[in-house]
Amino acid sequence: PFIGRFHYLRLFAWLLPALISASLNKLRPIALENLLVELRKRTYHSKPIQEATVQKYLTVVSAVLNDAKRNEIIEKNPARMIDLPDTARRIQMIPTDAEAHRFLDVLANEEDPYKTFYALAIYTGCRRGELCALKWDDLIMNGDECILTVSRSRSSVPGKGVVEGPTKNGQARAIYISEEMTTVLRSYCYYKMYEAQESGFEMSDYVFTNEYGELMHPDTFSRHLRRLYDENGFPREFHLHTLRHYFVSTMLHNGVDKQTVAELAGHGDTGFLERTYCHPQLQLKREAAARYTRTMFDFSDRDSVSA
Repeated sequence: PFIGRFHYLRLFAWLLPALISASLNKLRPIALENLLVELRKRTYHSKPIQEATVQKYLTVVSAVLNDAKRNEIIEKNPARMIDLPDTARRIQMIPTDAEAHRFLDVLANEEDPYKTFYALAIYTGCRRGELCALKWDDLIMNGDECILTVSRSRSSVPGKGVVEGPTKNGQARAIYISEEMTTVLRSYCYYKMYEAQESGFEMSDYVFTNEYGELMHPDTFSRHLRRLYDENGFPREFHLHTLRHYFVSTMLHNGVDKQTVAELAGHGDTGFLERTYCHPQLQLKREAAARYTRTMFDFSDRDSVSA
């Protein structure tokens, strides 16, 4: 994906001078360890770089050094000789059904386009950038149903502003929209048509625009939602991506197979789902086992009856 490539290019702009200063065949693990120490001191969006990200960058360096080894430029890959600390597994904060329903109640009082944006996020699991890049041509309405095609993303890139490119996995996907959500989208479309007509400007090709028909910055939706969460007492850990987490976890909990969920969410395979979302499923299985155990092995009631 273009965003990922940009981050890697920024990384190598910093790493390459240090690597080039030493001959590859003289590169030792200690040199790479010192680079990792410096990398851990850096920040991204004013926040410390996480250890998992540090190790991801080392993986890229290791791949380059593996290629050098394969071409007999070096004898050993020094990146493979580094002892790395364990990375903490990230546990996603997923709303309960009650919190999700309360959130939808809150949205009923919100103004467009925020109401439609957040409703579409929780009903489709689309990423922020994917929703920001939606065009009306991506929506095919047929009666009470709608098919949404997701093929682009608009994201804020440091130093470049808002950039539009392909989706995260580089592939387009189609999402079925229910009758209820189709009604919301149709109502919003009529609203935007009326807004453009009243203000005297041509309606934008893009779905989510401000009152002047101009594209809205992706961060605007994140900031607005943060205020909405705070004003209505939702956990501080909730963010815009939380709506996507709820979509994916609810699909899995309701028995939708992982391959279908991966395709709907825009993941290349089911591996990410298994690493990230399986813990709620395991919790449900744990609770089911506990209930079964209580049923099978709680003899207190039976003993009292026999006595």
